[in-house]
Amino acid sequence: MNIKIYGAGLKFMLLNAVKRLYNGEVVFHHSLDHGIYATIISEHVVDATEIKKIKDLMISMVNKDIPFNKKVVSKQEAYDFFMKKGNTEKALNVLNINNLTVSLFEFEGQYNYFYSHDMPKSSKEMPVFDLYYVGPNELVLLYPVDGRVEFTFRNNIYNSFRFYDDWLNNQGLNYVSDVNKIVAEASIRDLIKKNDIMVDNEVFDIAKRVLESGKRIVLIAGPSSSGKTTTSKKLSLYLSSLGVKAHAISLDDFFVNRDETPLDEKGNRDYECLESIDLKLFNQDLKDLLEGKDVVIPTYNFLIGEKEFKREPLSIGESDILVIEGLHALNPKLMDEEQTDSVYKVYISPLTPLNVDRHNYVSTTDNRLIRRIVRDYRTRGRSAEASLATWGSVRVGEEKYIFPYTDTADAIVNTAYVYELGVLKVYVEPLLYNIKMDSEFYDEARRILDNLKSIYPIPSEFVDEDNLLREFIGGSCFEE
Repeated sequence: MNIKIYGAGLKFMLLNAVKRLYNGEVVFHHSLDHGIYATIISEHVVDATEIKKIKDLMISMVNKDIPFNKKVVSKQEAYDFFMKKGNTEKALNVLNINNLTVSLFEFEGQYNYFYSHDMPKSSKEMPVFDLYYVGPNELVLLYPVDGRVEFTFRNNIYNSFRFYDDWLNNQGLNYVSDVNKIVAEASIRDLIKKNDIMVDNEVFDIAKRVLESGKRIVLIAGPSSSGKTTTSKKLSLYLSSLGVKAHAISLDDFFVNRDETPLDEKGNRDYECLESIDLKLFNQDLKDLLEGKDVVIPTYNFLIGEKEFKREPLSIGESDILVIEGLHALNPKLMDEEQTDSVYKVYISPLTPLNVDRHNYVSTTDNRLIRRIVRDYRTRGRSAEASLATWGSVRVGEEKYIFPYTDTADAIVNTAYVYELGVLKVYVEPLLYNIKMDSEFYDEARRILDNLKSIYPIPSEFVDEDNLLREFIGGSCFEE
């Protein structure tokens, strides 16, 4: 079963369990490792003991084999239903989609909308799950990966989400419909400026902390399409503005030539593994730079799959700082041990804190995927279908080589923008519509398109040339 369908069924069971036990509501905020972070709205204090009661009730639901029933209604009926329940944000999203009908699902007499055309047939199909207690009325709903539940509470990620969520609350932005209202009122330019300032301030704060640390090497890591290139160059500028010369270097330029790339267990080239980096050349260049020698940093040509040595030689002064970005920047095996004491580690990711409604959130993973599709088409000539075909291996690589090291970072930067899907929508929709019906990725393309229906398009003309989104849509002042 598709994990998103499995997760939607689990959410519905949790909602009903909380309703039955406390006459309460659950708000699902965002993903957290292999789970969904949620809060329980109730006059009752839900502690670890109460979480156990909720889980036991959900297990009893599984054992009773309770069916999920689909009911297709008109948009007007769905709108009226949610308005009557007081779920205004759900009603507005229903109003904004293009479909004439809406697929509601019923479970134990309760109806809901999960932006999905399918659900599990019954509760019996979801026997594997868990609930992780975070704090009073806070939990993570855990779903299985490869048939088992594995979860690590990543404190840095949790705190970053909470910080951004607090900022959104202060701005009066909780749901996609709130951003749509700003777009409709022609006030989106101001929101873009405020959001940009907030993200840039995080990077500037890190520049000050790097100087305070006295470290000469800054490593910036993050999963695919996090905006590592723009962040590294912007951090370099901020460091320079504080009086220290900084040099941005990308690990992507140290890829081994394509014909030397290691193969995975299926015999395909594994571009996500650490060994896809020319570690010997990288460490030698790093050593030479720190010793004051001239070094020609390679430029990787992605079209032909080879390193090219056409840059001017680089040399650095004794107080200069190297800002190195790449997927594997936090991997302890990247650098020779004698350099590790000189390193300041930064983890970045677009941790999207915006909710579609109280039960559905904007997927951080989908956000990155959309960024990647747009960038791959623009810079590497790849179709959306080709990007979707490689996304699975990218995700596997992130799980193995990136996420385990997030809590080793000295700082974290959330590179998501609350408005960005409105900008990216304009670019990605034509690429996804181009995927034919006979493609194995057609359903995935349509799922993403469906999720974008409730989001208003935003003109890219309002996005400044130093904005991180320009790394994906083009027009960045940092692009070589």
